[in-house]
Amino acid sequence: MIKRMLIGAGIFIAILIIGGISALIIYSENKPAEIKIGDSIFKVEIADSIISQARGLSGRKNLPEDEGMLFIFNSPQICSFWMKGMNFPLDIIWISGNKIIQIDKDVPFPGGNGGDFELYSPSDPVDKVLEINAGLSDKFGIKTGDEIINTALFK
Repeated sequence: MIKRMLIGAGIFIAILIIGGISALIIYSENKPAEIKIGDSIFKVEIADSIISQARGLSGRKNLPEDEGMLFIFNSPQICSFWMKGMNFPLDIIWISGNKIIQIDKDVPFPGGNGGDFELYSPSDPVDKVLEINAGLSDKFGIKTGDEIINTALFK
């Protein structure tokens, strides 16, 4: 009888732990936010967990013009991105603090004009990376040195 109760309690605790971890993963993935660069506003999904960062925008058919994905890292680092699983080209905007330090424009997807697993990295450490549709940084005049504004994320 006691053995059964202990097994039941162990199973209950395991379910609580797994449920808690699952809730944290779901909560930390793809939280929406808005950022402003110059006069342009983008609705962004926040990728701040290992799972959401690994997935990124891969597998999606497209991305609306006013949307993007913002990767947020715990500390400044030289990170590498690739276009595995992507179906459209991107502009990759590298951000340190709240300033753009580099833009890789028109990064091709593997099924596009090359780009089969080429790695893209910033020249200096970054704590954020913004991915938007290719060509939008030119269309909206986004350039190195521009400030990223969002009162919730960039104080």
